[in-house]
Amino acid sequence: MSNIQKEKFPRKVSEEEKHEIFSYLEERFGIERIHFKSYEILKGTFNYWLFPKTSYLEYLVNLQVQTVGLLFLRKVSKYLKPTSAFLQRFGYLASKNIIELTTEELKILKEKGKIKKSLPLEPGYVIFKKESLILGCGLWISGTIISYLDSKLLKSY
Repeated sequence: MSNIQKEKFPRKVSEEEKHEIFSYLEERFGIERIHFKSYEILKGTFNYWLFPKTSYLEYLVNLQVQTVGLLFLRKVSKYLKPTSAFLQRFGYLASKNIIELTTEELKILKEKGKIKKSLPLEPGYVIFKKESLILGCGLWISGTIISYLDSKLLKSY
């Protein structure tokens, strides 16, 4: 296999990369690796996708594709940032770094994009939740909650 083919998208991640990804999900959100045993993790330049394990995956190597599966993580600087789409599908498995938002807080996030709030959390990416609904991703840093929620989602608040 030539170097060009090795670097083509999609590329399965190495065991080292899998360890980094699953350690992050478990340490940050309490989401255990076992939940992803039926998925492959594929990588682009800065993005990671979940793709159902299948024998057909090898055929994708010869295709010119831009996306495959569910985009679930992005490499932002040296950090992994979960996508809201991933959290909406798998966030129910999380046991930590979840922020329950009120309707009033959602209105403020819609208007200003951030809220000052003191929380007993380590700085980093968080899961936004309203009652039993996982809304998506945010960032909590220096006493500020920053929204990464889609404006279409916030439209109803």
